[in-house]
Amino acid sequence: MAYKFRIIRAQPNPVGKDRFKNFPLPSQLLGEWVDLKNEGDGAGSLASICLAHREFNSACSPVGPAQSYWYGVGEAATTVLPGQIVRVHTGRRTDQVLMAAHDQQGVDYHAFADSGNFVLNNECGDSISVWWNNAGTWEPEDAATYARHPGEGAILIRFGDKLVPTPFR
Repeated sequence: MAYKFRIIRAQPNPVGKDRFKNFPLPSQLLGEWVDLKNEGDGAGSLASICLAHREFNSACSPVGPAQSYWYGVGEAATTVLPGQIVRVHTGRRTDQVLMAAHDQQGVDYHAFADSGNFVLNNECGDSISVWWNNAGTWEPEDAATYARHPGEGAILIRFGDKLVPTPFR
């Protein structure tokens, strides 16, 4: 079977006000994350996968195809063994010293989208997907959705093809 990266958890709405003086705080961008677990039986390189999400209009209708926001190419040296978890943070690697302790725990590796803005949609909910590069063609590997207005700081866990709030933190 080889490797298979699956979305198992996400924190799309980090604690705190989304903007400070019209810009997100670096610590909050690091608090927006998605966890990917290698559920295959072989090791997998992050260089062969990317993460995408849907974009929505003001009526919360999807606009266009999924938009990639993190490519594992920058993590080419990272090989993820079966059972290991990678946390992909929206924020910048250079800001990781500002990461809250709870955003650092429970994973084997950290990867960074290096974005200066939030990516995941809290107003409309979102659909997050993992894609893999099959000889130059990006193909879907996994997807999970979550509902509108996830609670501030809520960690969503996988249940079927949905990400739902966990009853504990």
